[in-house]
Amino acid sequence: MLPDWLAVLPVSTIFVILVSLLLAFLSTSINRLFTDKEKLKQVRGWRREVNAWTSDRVKAMRSGDQELLKKVKKQEKRIKQLQSKMLSQSASQMKVLPITMILFFVIWGFITGRLLFWRLFDTPFSVPVTVAYLPWLNGPLPLDFFSWYLLCSMLFGILFSRLFGLAMEET
Repeated sequence: MLPDWLAVLPVSTIFVILVSLLLAFLSTSINRLFTDKEKLKQVRGWRREVNAWTSDRVKAMRSGDQELLKKVKKQEKRIKQLQSKMLSQSASQMKVLPITMILFFVIWGFITGRLLFWRLFDTPFSVPVTVAYLPWLNGPLPLDFFSWYLLCSMLFGILFSRLFGLAMEET
């Protein structure tokens, strides 16, 4: 189905970058479509409050400041409630996971010729092939299709979530 020249360096490196770019863009677009902007702002506010409390708690523990320690202890119940709400909100965002997973498996199946553990047809990426090299201490580190895709996917996922305003921290 796919031409063999796609598995030759540096074309394979660029091909995987483009695939991960496309999937990250589609996944982030779907998340943005289903994310309530008001709830996202609310979660960001909770996160700021929890982070400030955590910072104060660490500062009080390190310095032994009893006043700050009392203040932190007094706020602990509210912070636990906020953390619980944040966890609940994160779990509700998982509703788009099945959509993005189906999208991933369709594209992954087309590129590798595999569906989970079953080999359906042959492609240049059906067998392990080096698609990229990373500079490493003891020479270049060869990366196969999945490893290189995983690195690129994380990079583009973070990039797009920030560009689309879906990051939990405000930028």
